Amino acid sequence: MGGEYALLGRVVLRDRIIEDGAVVIQGDTILSVGGRRELSLPEAVTDTKGKLIAPGFVDIHCHAGGEYWAYENPSKMAAYHLRCGTTGLLCTLYRDLGHQQTLQAIEKIQTAMVNQRNILGVHMEGPYLNPKYGAGAGIARVPNRAEYTEYIKSGIIRQWTFAPELDGTDAFLADIKTAGIVPAIGHSEASPERVYAVCDRGVKIVTHLANATGSSIVPTRYSGTIETSFDHAALLRDDLFYEVICDERGVHVRRDLIKLIIKTAGVDRIVGITDACTGSADGNDVNFLNGEIMGSKLTMQKVARNFLKLGLGICDIFKITSFNPACAIGVDGLTGSLDNGKLANLIVTDDRFHAVHVIPSRELILP
Repeated sequence: MGGEYALLGRVVLRDRIIEDGAVVIQGDTILSVGGRRELSLPEAVTDTKGKLIAPGFVDIHCHAGGEYWAYENPSKMAAYHLRCGTTGLLCTLYRDLGHQQTLQAIEKIQTAMVNQRNILGVHMEGPYLNPKYGAGAGIARVPNRAEYTEYIKSGIIRQWTFAPELDGTDAFLADIKTAGIVPAIGHSEASPERVYAVCDRGVKIVTHLANATGSSIVPTRYSGTIETSFDHAALLRDDLFYEVICDERGVHVRRDLIKLIIKTAGVDRIVGITDACTGSADGNDVNFLNGEIMGSKLTMQKVARNFLKLGLGICDIFKITSFNPACAIGVDGLTGSLDNGKLANLIVTDDRFHAVHVIPSRELILP
């Protein structure tokens, strides 16, 4: 797609929808966005017949796609999500991988990024997490500088989740910040004071808020009251992004609780994620194993649809599923919204977020 062309339709911006809009694209870059009668349009024009033209989804927490795990086959995993409208994602590696397998996975992802350009890098979910919380929990692993320095050398880790109550996390936090990695906290029961302390030192994201978390004081000190949990403390901050898994039935996070999180933090700080893992095609969007939640089978278009069912408008939904995630990991200068000069990572969808066309799909989807 080297020539100049335009798409006509309902153009989704962060604050409004241009009902009779146009997006002019050259190669991989957005040249101009506006009303179709305001812009100078090229000869090559595609009319979407009233479909939404919107930024592609950005998923910063994704372990798998379809039948493929990110650590085994990142190219096919990313291609699966691209077909569903995700033009940017982080391959997420969980704590259950050993050291050598993690190194091998990072190498595979680095190789896949050459051609599968919707892979933005790696999200390390662990291994330094509280063993009490999350699927496959085991023994606590405290940060080991020799170990995590090997991961950092790859240069493709963009986000790293850790539990701040573990020993040695202050030095770890300083090291990943120096490396330009966005620090995130989760799988934790850290005290409010500890949450505030690490946020003051640079933590920017809370990993799947209200899921796999607890309180530092159990049981409650005074009968009939509740303690300030990890989640409560995190929500008191004004400088964080909050990942939220919005599945259809409210399994990961109850629907009313998602509404409360949005009411408290505001749509500008909510990041919709899939936390997608492999699972059977049984019609559900949540995986269960022996009664335990084992991630989701979501795609970002399903996440968007679930936020719609909660009553959010289209512009706010694309903030949550495109712009905010890009901001959270610092790639909003390149993608996440329809702005002049940004990459032409965009999708054409109906009002229910079914991806009709993914651009530039011809260049991105592998055979």
